[in-house]
Amino acid sequence: MSAPIFLLSDFGLRDSYVAQMKAVLYAGTPPGTAFIDITHDVAPGDVLEGAFHLFAAAPHLPAGSVVLAVVDPGVGTDRRAVAVRSGGLTFAGPDNGLFGLLPVDLAWELPPPPSGSSRTFHGRDLFAPSAARLATDPGWTRSLRGVDPDSLMRSIEAPSCSTDGSMQATVMHVDRFGNVILWLRPEEAGAVGEHLLIMPDGSRHRLSTAGSYSGGEGLLLLEGSLGLMEIALDGASAGWFLGVSRGDRLGLVPRP
Repeated sequence: MSAPIFLLSDFGLRDSYVAQMKAVLYAGTPPGTAFIDITHDVAPGDVLEGAFHLFAAAPHLPAGSVVLAVVDPGVGTDRRAVAVRSGGLTFAGPDNGLFGLLPVDLAWELPPPPSGSSRTFHGRDLFAPSAARLATDPGWTRSLRGVDPDSLMRSIEAPSCSTDGSMQATVMHVDRFGNVILWLRPEEAGAVGEHLLIMPDGSRHRLSTAGSYSGGEGLLLLEGSLGLMEIALDGASAGWFLGVSRGDRLGLVPRP
């Protein structure tokens, strides 16, 4: 029995690209192998968004699973193709920061795609066959050239930091409900209670600490399901209200 294969990409579902990858996986794995989508709605070429979704999903995937991850604006260039081991999972994809939010234990360089392969679709011609091989033959990595995990490209995210009494945090994602997910852990957020949110233009909003998305008034600050702090608005989109997007830096100041 093959390990389940999870898929993440920026291909969307309008084109046939995801189906072409799954066709390769289907041909290279035993009947009954599970192919499960994480998401294919990563913004085109947005490596950090893809890295965030891997970070969010990985702790909940069953040990032994293989993840085929393709957000690859550098396809066809000399960027490395790698397999990495993290938390009991094996990932196949480009070495461009896509795995840069994961704690990587081991890494290997994947062999080049077969002669005659497309230079512009390594998801189908390189990473999908590699994922199928990793799922059916985990020992295959012993024949691959090892890579120092520290040499892998890291994701370029601005860490939270404290300056002048204000905790600075990066917006990592605005989900479809409009919740603004910050690269900020609860222990970094400061005291429970009211906070001031300082926007990039210097404007300010009050935030009230909450335990859920409902039942509070105005903008809420709460710990979300990923163990990161989120800004929410009961029954509405905090992202739309604040006009923020991924990469924005926001300030948080606890109020006594």
